[in-house]
Amino acid sequence: MKVKKIYACWIYVSDLKKSLRFYQNIGFELKFIEKDGAWAEFDLGEIAFALLQRPAEKGAVKPAKTRIMFEVNDIEKMQQHLVSLGVKLIGGVREESYGKLLTFEDLDGHWLEFFENKRA
Repeated sequence: MKVKKIYACWIYVSDLKKSLRFYQNIGFELKFIEKDGAWAEFDLGEIAFALLQRPAEKGAVKPAKTRIMFEVNDIEKMQQHLVSLGVKLIGGVREESYGKLLTFEDLDGHWLEFFENKRA
């Protein structure tokens, strides 16, 4: 048996409307919002990235420090954009043998990364 690919990445958020604005402001394109308003998905091609409103009965959102990487063409421009929006950055742009990385924190404390592929 072989795992084929990542199908989707989801994170819980405490306020879906605020988180939608946050992600749209930094460049994510909204694909759809589920009619009950508890789920929103962004258009990232083949893999789904979604925000889920955490039900109150499940308690507070616990931020994840697991890295989900989103590929961009120009990481320095993205860094400038995030700074202009007041987004919390975790360090600066880091260069690795495979590309550049920039870690940021969303409204609920999740750490996510932008990635510029050196091989592209």
